[in-house]
Amino acid sequence: MIQCPMPRRILIADDDPHIRQLLAFAFAKAGLDTIEAEDGEGTLAMAAAQRPDLVVLDINMPRMDGLEVCR
Repeated sequence: MIQCPMPRRILIADDDPHIRQLLAFAFAKAGLDTIEAEDGEGTLAMAAAQRPDLVVLDINMPRMDGLEVCR
């Protein structure tokens, strides 16, 4: 059986600070570390610098939306 390690660092990308806070709290309760970005440009920079294991990406962010970030 192949076992995949559980992600340890999750990048939360959302322009709404309340959503980021809620998700960060939930992930922390599960024992996971989070980092946050509030826009597309910040998400790309944070992903390059911090190398997260998983990105939770909001589609409707201003300037650079989540689909553009994903591309």
